[in-house]
Amino acid sequence: MKLSIPPEPIMLKKQSKDQRKEREWDIDSLALWFGNRLPSYLWKEGKWSKPLKDEGYSWQNFLKILSLHKKEMIRWSRDAISWKEFLLRLQDTIKDPVFKKILLG
Repeated sequence: MKLSIPPEPIMLKKQSKDQRKEREWDIDSLALWFGNRLPSYLWKEGKWSKPLKDEGYSWQNFLKILSLHKKEMIRWSRDAISWKEFLLRLQDTIKDPVFKKILLG
């Protein structure tokens, strides 16, 4: 399965940073998950839905996978890891045969 590396969603990252500045508490995860903005970006604009569906993954499966990568998602939003590094880690989980068997049965 080949998943492309879509352009970095700079606007989502900026919105997350802006929201963090406006709040006294840490809302990184909430800001990125609200409305499934980052997952939706990868699924739709990133064109990951077709190859993932071809492998048997559903939208709900994809959300479960992303939930395992909340820390990396936050690290990306804080510029602690690159967009590419975040996506490669995500892809490693998606491609892991053991994880796929557990998730898809």
